[in-house]
Amino acid sequence: MTAPVLEARRIDSDTYRVVMRHLPTGVAAICSTDPVAGTQNGMIVGTFASLSMEPALVTFSVMHSSTSWPRIAEAGQFSISLLAEDQQQVCRALSAKGEDKLGDVAWSESAWGTPHIHGSLAWFDCRIEQQFTAGDHVVVIASVLDMTPAEGASAPLIFHGGRFGSFRENA
Repeated sequence: MTAPVLEARRIDSDTYRVVMRHLPTGVAAICSTDPVAGTQNGMIVGTFASLSMEPALVTFSVMHSSTSWPRIAEAGQFSISLLAEDQQQVCRALSAKGEDKLGDVAWSESAWGTPHIHGSLAWFDCRIEQQFTAGDHVVVIASVLDMTPAEGASAPLIFHGGRFGSFRENA
């Protein structure tokens, strides 16, 4: 028996978005400091993931239309703060348009010179290894220079079905 030959159909972006809303994602803040001006920049991604353990690599993707990513990429190094369930205001601040996204966000400078957002679950300091175009996004692969878990237990901020939430294990 021969399998039928199927032709891929055009996937409508609105339908794609509706279907992908069923997949919960973690929320991560990508932040950098401009080495010349000394100003900070940040953005939010829902695509952050571990890529490799040896060497330690992470990945995320960014829309081509992002105005924050080019400035972060130009710095070459950046931090990733994994946001906790009570950090929706941080997500809103870093998702907004404007220059001073970290102005109302509590953060401190890491040993690598990158902003670590207070109250996050963990922090990664990274350097860009590769960037490539995939559809309407830029896929970023970064090496992990250092990482720090937060002390104390907290639940992650999760985005699902167009809403923020969290996940806690049953005790």
